[in-house]
Amino acid sequence: MNRFSLSGGIVITPSQERFASLRIADGLIEGIGYPFADEPNIDVSHCYVTPGLIDLQLNGGEACDFWAQPDLAQVQKLSAALLKCGVTTFLPTLITADLDHIQENTEFLESIGVGAQTEIDAEFGLIKSCHARMPGIHLEGPCLSPQRPGVHPPKCLQPLTVAVLEKIIRSSVKLMTLAPELDHSGDALAYLADRHVLMSLGHSNSTFEEANLAFDRGIKMVTHTYNAMPALHHRAPGAVMASMLDNRVSNCVIADGLHVEPAAIKLLIKVKGVDNVVLVTDAAHVGTSQGGLVGSSISLADAVANVVNWQLSTFPEAIRMAALNPASLMGWSSKIGQLNSGNCADIVVWDQASLAVRKVYVNGELKYDG
Repeated sequence: MNRFSLSGGIVITPSQERFASLRIADGLIEGIGYPFADEPNIDVSHCYVTPGLIDLQLNGGEACDFWAQPDLAQVQKLSAALLKCGVTTFLPTLITADLDHIQENTEFLESIGVGAQTEIDAEFGLIKSCHARMPGIHLEGPCLSPQRPGVHPPKCLQPLTVAVLEKIIRSSVKLMTLAPELDHSGDALAYLADRHVLMSLGHSNSTFEEANLAFDRGIKMVTHTYNAMPALHHRAPGAVMASMLDNRVSNCVIADGLHVEPAAIKLLIKVKGVDNVVLVTDAAHVGTSQGGLVGSSISLADAVANVVNWQLSTFPEAIRMAALNPASLMGWSSKIGQLNSGNCADIVVWDQASLAVRKVYVNGELKYDG
């Protein structure tokens, strides 16, 4: 049995923050307590020990562009770069494009193992050649509002119908961002719900009433809250206000200080509570590097540090928003997202003073040692 302990650090769990040793055995978390007497004991003094971060919206990065035609080598480079930032699980995100292109990229991701799941918890969504877990695909589009396309090509937008969904929804698709006001009958939303696809309102021109109807029909999430949707307004409450007032709905937000002002994130956290806010990057190959909001250029570790440094949350609360909350939304929390006995040993060790990522483990294997 491969067993070891991480000792001397502050272990962050959903219910506590305390000095303790985290015990790992055969790729799983065995418990929190005293270190093993006769097994390796790794000193992580002056560090936080947290679950691996989970990014539900990631379009790519410097090494890889999921909007184009990536290959395995590019995905491997992206995966390695994400591990250095504490991300042990992510959803490759495909944006609006020609339906053939969406199908082609979906099939490519499936061919390298994205969305493939085994019955062994430790292997959940794990593609060994890519290091980080990829349990599925996030489709951001193509069924979006023509009034709120953002960077999505308007010519490729599609109606939200069962006929369109039948062409692009496969078992690997776990999350879909859509404009629910396009589905007047509710048939398309029912189709997605029947196939266990988590539905998220985004790039939507929904009114307050349309958003509430969508939540009643099963939408449980909002994609990059505030962005690509009507602004929060006291005389025209739209989807943002509707989501803030509905406890069934979780709100994703990009905490880079460019997409959303810190004060607006503070309002979101205050109204929704840390249990219902999810930090995402929406990182892209281009990102904000050329001056526009074409995705972001931050890592999820940056987002965690930002909300802490902006005094919007404590560090444990930021970790909840970047690990447990996305895992719970996706139905993964019995495997990843929290440091519980029996969960996969996906672990990040952070410098307590700087919040820099020092070590990253996936399945109990050291993948990054900074």
